[in-house]
Amino acid sequence: MRNNMTTRKALLGIILGHMALFIGAGQGDARADITENVTVDTSALGSSGQSEIFFVLIGDGNNSATLSSFGFGGGSPGTFDSVNSTGDVSGDIASTAFLSDNSSFTNVFAQNFTAGSGISFVLNLTTNLAAGPTPDEFGFVILDPSGNPIPTSDPTGNDNLVLINIDSTSPTPVSYSDLVTVTPAETVATPEPSGARWLGAALLAMVWFSRRRSSINSARRTQ
Repeated sequence: MRNNMTTRKALLGIILGHMALFIGAGQGDARADITENVTVDTSALGSSGQSEIFFVLIGDGNNSATLSSFGFGGGSPGTFDSVNSTGDVSGDIASTAFLSDNSSFTNVFAQNFTAGSGISFVLNLTTNLAAGPTPDEFGFVILDPSGNPIPTSDPTGNDNLVLINIDSTSPTPVSYSDLVTVTPAETVATPEPSGARWLGAALLAMVWFSRRRSSINSARRTQ
């Protein structure tokens, strides 16, 4: 069984490391979604004990992360870790996990799993841009059965396997381990209605109304 103190210490390091890099910012207007296929080689973790995955979404830009289509390479999902989870999170890696920073600055989703050859999932992340200089951030960490994170080259020292700074409508995921493969699936833009679109619709309505009125007047004159 994992040492809970070790797990909590690792989680605290993740959260503090993220918060040290983040300065609160407001919500911007730009919006899009990115979808990434993510695979992590977990063959070295072994299946003699439970490993744990932590998904982290930090900020106040009203973003959300949806994780689905999980595969475990012969392993299996375990129980949701309510002790080490915090913020606006829900779901289960047996199906779909969800994080949102709409109402909470720090959001951590934690769940145990038995490692197989690899863990894979699809990440859908909104990209609302913050009004300030510092973007929202998404990342994830995996702890081995002893409560130690898979070591990475993450410069924050928190051993994130992947980090995504939501600094544009098409942010680039940064991988810090050769064990990770990230493949962009698609980018779905969701632009706000423009003034030109509304103006065009109004003009079309005016033309239709004018033609309709002329037709009615002509009909009356012929009566």
